[in-house]
Amino acid sequence: MRKRDKYGKCNEKPKASTSSDSGTDKTKDEDEEDYIEKGSKNDTPAADDDVAEEVDSTRTEPQEKKPRDLSNRPEHYSTMHADVCVVHDCDIDRLDEMGLEFIRYTRPVDQFDRVSVTRQDRYLYAWVRDKKTGREFAFFVPKSRDDEKRECVFVNESRYDAPSLVPHTSATYSMLSDLGVNRFQYALSSGREMYRMCNEKMSMCKQSVLNWLARGAELLEGGKKYIKKMLLKMGTSIYCDETWVWTKALMPDGTYKYVKRYMWVIVNLTTKVCYYLFGRRKRKVIEEFLGDFKGTLMTDAYNAYAYFSKLHGCIHVCCWAHLRRIFWSALKDYNDEQAQQFIDLIGILYKVELESILLHRTEEEVLTARKLESIPVLIELDQRAMALLSKIKSKEVKASSKLEQALNYMRNNWRELTAYKDIGSVLIDNNCCERAVRPFTNLRKSFGGFSSERGGEVAAAWLTFIETCKLQKKAALDFFNGFFKMVTEGRCDYELIAQEALG
Repeated sequence: MRKRDKYGKCNEKPKASTSSDSGTDKTKDEDEEDYIEKGSKNDTPAADDDVAEEVDSTRTEPQEKKPRDLSNRPEHYSTMHADVCVVHDCDIDRLDEMGLEFIRYTRPVDQFDRVSVTRQDRYLYAWVRDKKTGREFAFFVPKSRDDEKRECVFVNESRYDAPSLVPHTSATYSMLSDLGVNRFQYALSSGREMYRMCNEKMSMCKQSVLNWLARGAELLEGGKKYIKKMLLKMGTSIYCDETWVWTKALMPDGTYKYVKRYMWVIVNLTTKVCYYLFGRRKRKVIEEFLGDFKGTLMTDAYNAYAYFSKLHGCIHVCCWAHLRRIFWSALKDYNDEQAQQFIDLIGILYKVELESILLHRTEEEVLTARKLESIPVLIELDQRAMALLSKIKSKEVKASSKLEQALNYMRNNWRELTAYKDIGSVLIDNNCCERAVRPFTNLRKSFGGFSSERGGEVAAAWLTFIETCKLQKKAALDFFNGFFKMVTEGRCDYELIAQEALG
């Protein structure tokens, strides 16, 4: 139909005329519809041999299907190749010594690795038959280094003697690690990734990159179990926040629409791990994730966290940065000078926390400093807020709606806002989690959203380890190289692999 719109009906082959449509030119689609409706009633002889062949092709008579030979496939896909290609031939002579009979070559196995340019290694697998059992399979054995002159020699050329691929991809562990860091740490979109690959003399499909990253995320999911254990360690303090992203989702009526989904970000500064959780902004999501966690949770005043205050052995703490932000908006956006006094008092609270960080105070020393310096300021904040709210309600003082919102926010969540003063290991705000949210918002600006909910889960898997590496002051690329290298060596205990790669 697209060709018909571009070139007109003249590009279609003429069809045989019938008694009901003589003198009209039908397209292939229209002729098929007519055939379906009339069936064998349309028995007018064909005008030429081409049309007769097309009619024959519409028959539904069962035809015998030949078994598909999976070993005889095209040598390579034209959409994915690198200019630097090293061919590794199978040592045919050694096959006989190993009791294997050579039959033919199979489809070559391509491996892509990034050095200073993208390097492609092509391994010519042999299709062999075991002389004892008669079983046929694909097999590769590298030739000895003295048998041939290498086409391209690197310092560690021996690592390319045999393929070492991440499962279900054509990438080495270093290639996949590089792609993951580029996309999820540097926020490089797939379109810009294609341009970069062209500069490195490589051509491939954009969807292949996304498929490789999805395969890598499936392997990382096993490692996330270790991160979750460290995150929800009993007696520690965690910080939680969430942000939105547009995601294409299946509706109950069977249609697809872009809806808002949320990326939850949870940080534990004690164990130095960060966890990304993709889903909806419902209490059920975070409640099921936290499970029977016993400790302290620092959040904003979103209603989904309210249940946490009622759990035995759990303490819910609210963030002062969120409150200060509302006062600051009342001052700058609404020009309400009455908000300045609250901003100044909150600044004193932050001054106490900054001194504790700079002086490297212990938890006991932090509690002492808060008792001596922060509690008097908190009392003054509470008194001023109550006095100003009463004047606003009695209409003695005019105030902006934003300032009134800030005062009500503070009064309604006063217990959670002041709970931090009794816990020396808890910070005054949730900014560590806000900083972990920032990388995801950069991704959202880069490529807008996700075309499926699976895309959000893939991003969550990669970002979990990228941000955990930041907290542990470890290069994310080194972690992914270590993780996927152990996977290519045949290990499947992903939880233990993640623990070893993080060190």
